[in-house]
Amino acid sequence: MGIGTLIIFIAVILVAAIAAAVLLGTGGKLQQTALKTGEETRAAIATGAEIVTVSAQNGNNSNVENFTLMMRLNPGSDSMKLESTVIRLDTKNTTQELTYGASGCTGNQTHYCIDYVKEGPGYKDGYLTKGDFIKITLDSQRSIIESETIRLRFVPRTGQTTALQFVTPAVIKDVRIYLYP
Repeated sequence: MGIGTLIIFIAVILVAAIAAAVLLGTGGKLQQTALKTGEETRAAIATGAEIVTVSAQNGNNSNVENFTLMMRLNPGSDSMKLESTVIRLDTKNTTQELTYGASGCTGNQTHYCIDYVKEGPGYKDGYLTKGDFIKITLDSQRSIIESETIRLRFVPRTGQTTALQFVTPAVIKDVRIYLYP
């Protein structure tokens, strides 16, 4: 009973040790995956931008084509890489998707341009960071007339989409008009 029992006892201990190592390794891997998923979920829920104002110009002939948006990050948001964002401009019969041009670019109908009105403490060119206040300029594909509904969406790759809907004034007589708020 001595040596055989000892061999079986050692074998049981070895099997238990191997099983424990496998369980600990699997548990650690699951914990890392859960932490990564939690961080991605937090970023997707908490990250977003706020459109503070929307104005338009070229109010000649009772229409507008050039838009200016003033934006900043929502409180608690992670920084956004502007290159990974899209602005979607919808009217009754057109849809336009604009991507980031660059700071100081000249506008066209496929890119939006930004200027940093105020740079936050973590300022990085091409990003919207905490404390930044940016001015976005964009051009519509066509002239937008009086009393026309416009839907505007700022869509980051990660985070919340910012959406607005507004109607141009019934009479456009000024060169600059404010559309939101």
